[in-house]
Amino acid sequence: MSDQNDDFSAGERLARSSRNAPPPRRQPSPRGPRAPRPPRRRSLIGGIVGFFISSLYRLVFLAVIAGIILAGGAFLYFSAGLPSIESLKTYKPPLESRIYAANFQLLAEVGTQHSIYVPYSQIPQVVQEAFISAEDRLFWVEPGINPLAIIRAGLTDVARIGSGRRPLGASTITQQVVKNMLLDNHITFGTKVKEAILAMRVSQAMSKQQVLTLYLNEVDLGQNSFGVAAAAQTYFDEPLSQLDIAQAATLAALPKAPTSYNPFLHPQASLQRRNFVIGRMLADGVINAAQAAAAQAEPLLPKAGQAQQGVPDGGYFADAVRAQLVQKFGADAVNTGGLIVRTSLNPALQEAATTAVRNGLERYDRDYDGWHGLVAHLNDPSLAADWQTLLTKQSTPAGLRHGWRLGIVLSAAGNSASIGTSDPNSGAPASGTLPLANMRWARPRVHGYLGTHPSSTADVLHPGDVIIVSGDLKSLSLEQIPKVQGALISMDPATGRIVAMVGGWSHDMSPYNRAIQAQRQPGSSVKPLVYLTAMEQNIQPDAQVLDGPFVQVMPDGTVYRPGNYENSFQGPVPIFHALEQSLNLATLHLARQITLPAIAKTFQDFGIIDKMPPYYPSAIGAIDTTLWKMTTAYASLDQYGRLVTPSIIDSVTNPDGTLLYQAPDEQCANCVNGDPNQPPQLTNPGQQVADADSVYQMLTMMRGVVLRGTGVPAVQGISQPVAGKTGTTNNFNDAWFIGFTPGIVTGCWVGFDTPSNLGENETGGNVCGPIWNEYMKVALKNQPPVDFAAPAGMTLQQVPEPDGQMVTEAFKPGQSPGAQNANGLLGGGMDGLGGSGNGGALTAPQSGGAPGAPPAPSSIDKSLGGLY
Repeated sequence: MSDQNDDFSAGERLARSSRNAPPPRRQPSPRGPRAPRPPRRRSLIGGIVGFFISSLYRLVFLAVIAGIILAGGAFLYFSAGLPSIESLKTYKPPLESRIYAANFQLLAEVGTQHSIYVPYSQIPQVVQEAFISAEDRLFWVEPGINPLAIIRAGLTDVARIGSGRRPLGASTITQQVVKNMLLDNHITFGTKVKEAILAMRVSQAMSKQQVLTLYLNEVDLGQNSFGVAAAAQTYFDEPLSQLDIAQAATLAALPKAPTSYNPFLHPQASLQRRNFVIGRMLADGVINAAQAAAAQAEPLLPKAGQAQQGVPDGGYFADAVRAQLVQKFGADAVNTGGLIVRTSLNPALQEAATTAVRNGLERYDRDYDGWHGLVAHLNDPSLAADWQTLLTKQSTPAGLRHGWRLGIVLSAAGNSASIGTSDPNSGAPASGTLPLANMRWARPRVHGYLGTHPSSTADVLHPGDVIIVSGDLKSLSLEQIPKVQGALISMDPATGRIVAMVGGWSHDMSPYNRAIQAQRQPGSSVKPLVYLTAMEQNIQPDAQVLDGPFVQVMPDGTVYRPGNYENSFQGPVPIFHALEQSLNLATLHLARQITLPAIAKTFQDFGIIDKMPPYYPSAIGAIDTTLWKMTTAYASLDQYGRLVTPSIIDSVTNPDGTLLYQAPDEQCANCVNGDPNQPPQLTNPGQQVADADSVYQMLTMMRGVVLRGTGVPAVQGISQPVAGKTGTTNNFNDAWFIGFTPGIVTGCWVGFDTPSNLGENETGGNVCGPIWNEYMKVALKNQPPVDFAAPAGMTLQQVPEPDGQMVTEAFKPGQSPGAQNANGLLGGGMDGLGGSGNGGALTAPQSGGAPGAPPAPSSIDKSLGGLY
């Protein structure tokens, strides 16, 4: 035992003995001189100190072991289920798709967030430095986390317990990448641990340049802009490469609080934060004092970027492109795949089309709808003194044309009205004068009926009326948004490429695309396909057809007894004349001759309807179709019976330039061994659905429609050869004109969204013709007058109109003028009513009819089919 005890120190032996022995008793000291005291107290203190040191070592050791165990357990716990960082190495940020016109002018951007990806090499150094100074000054040297910042944030957060304030994040740039791209944005102890673990992994697996590239392309900078390139466009309307120090610092100020430091919403806070970032950049040595002073002295001046739609009034076209992209690639690829889409849209023609449609709708609206443009009425006693404030409180209606603006009627009497509005040049509030002459069109409605033209401005306007005006302050004009709607499609018939599309008055008011979506009756615009069917049955253009009574028993037992637009008959007329004048009865007699199944096949082959109802009203347009389908069918006529497939998308590529889609291959008829002085003749391969000779006969007849018939208003002042046809449905509900030259085909439709009467004599030629004319004058400007080429063997010969005028029509080989007239009239008879096959004996005409025409019936049925 003694040997074992010798192994311990005196302090330890003392400690052990003191633990085991009872307390010592105090002994009396001997008398006489005090002997030297032995060092027992020093030994006792040393033993105690040694004991505590030994215990502390043990406790530290145990604490370290416990800490390691706890840290390891926590690491294992929080590491479980963490996302892999491998996705970051191949990460592709969600990019909006960009849609361009044919000239690469931006048309629209499609996506859930506004972002533009830029590689590291294209991110300016000043932008990198601004964000590093603002967000993570030790970015280049830290291991993904900043331990000192974490401790500081932890101590601060402890002090804030119970304050309700948001805890400090202490996130490095790497941690922000992890949080934004791998985790959620909720700040808890658990998520911060996970964030730190992942940040260290990312720092080991990826270079700092890769991490910074991810961050600067993905960081939320407000205004739905993600990444520095998108934010540069949003806030400054500048490319990223053009940002200066102050602008870079403005963007770098945003990650801390994108809304609170938004330069549009909070300019003062944004300016202070920007200058703070500039000071950080100076302290970090990335800029010098002179640069810092100049940058801090620079005004904030945020400039809003361009609206998403770059081509004016291209919304309907952009929506159609978006719908096709989703159909081809899926919504996710379109919204986040960064597709680069080139379309067929011609911005100059799109502008011309929009202007022509709006001008035409305005003309109609002023002539037939009178005054309905009151925006609001203000009964406010402060009107005269404070109209400027009242005006600023009014929301601007959607659909205003360029130059239109709101105004408040201050007074109205006699030949002028005083209007409080804004200066068209400066935009500042200013009063102007509205002369009576500039609002004479504004006929008021009285008990629902259109009244007379106003004789005083007070007949229409009253103080407090909020109206729409345009023009100079000295001579304002009264404006209003029409109730009537219209649509236009223009196409290159050789390729099927749509170059312009208008779907209504304003996409902002109504995105419903009437050019594509509206199912309307085409009326007489289907007649060229009926007459083409006759031509394919080898009937000549000058063959005689009866323009007389037509009676048909319908399947439900009712009697269908249609009439002509003029309520008269012309008797026997040549086929070409029946088309020129859009004679319903002659068309129906011809339909009876060539049969409804044959007409149905032509309608279906040209794509205007999937299945034609087998009734005679279908032959004069009592079917439902769209302007898109009708214009495409006319394009196939322009191409001599070759089926044309319309297209609005030329190509689609992904962000790295890989071609994903290209419109069907174009063929060039004269690119090899052709005349080098002639432009290439491009076509798309398409099925031949009608023989070229018959189509050429139709083209010639349709030229007569615009030269002598119902389509004359459409071609006034146009020198190029045009073929076309009008369409007017029953009750004047729909007005159409579709026409073409060898190089361009354009279709127009006008009507109310809820079908109703456009007005007496508001035919396709009168309503749509001027719209078509205005647009085509722009489209055909500087174009040579190229005629429709005649197929081999076809001849043009003179034939007489009913009034004796000689006109030119096309004849196939073996045909000659008048050769078929000896066979009698085409059509005739009254199916189901026992009429004779030739329509019965012809009697003297009523007034205005042709010699030999039968009298008009006392009543006719115009409820089915076209009128004109």
